[in-house]
Amino acid sequence: MGVTQQEGVRIATWLELAVAPEWRRRSCKVRVHALGEKDSGCYALSMDGRWLCTGDAQLTVFKGLDAALHFLKLVRIEDFEPGEDAGIAECSGQRFCLCIGRDNHLSSCPAGCSFQQLNS
Repeated sequence: MGVTQQEGVRIATWLELAVAPEWRRRSCKVRVHALGEKDSGCYALSMDGRWLCTGDAQLTVFKGLDAALHFLKLVRIEDFEPGEDAGIAECSGQRFCLCIGRDNHLSSCPAGCSFQQLNS
């Protein structure tokens, strides 16, 4: 658990964010970043300047701001700020896309996710 270095990019994992003690969650700086073209509607999160990635270093991409905000609520992050436009951020070059699925739950994006189409 903790910071992983992948090709010079510093990352934070879901687990690190989820199990952080209350004082750590309050003191870390979480930012929501737009990815790609403004019309893509895709976002990534950073924690203290480190990209939020899966445990296997895939950048976590949220399809829609509502998905990113839902994730933040799940991990009990209440204070966050808008981040600079990240362009296409990289972790290992792989991405894991989440969106709001049926019943308003976070789920993996279908194969036709617009972020994936931007990168094909």
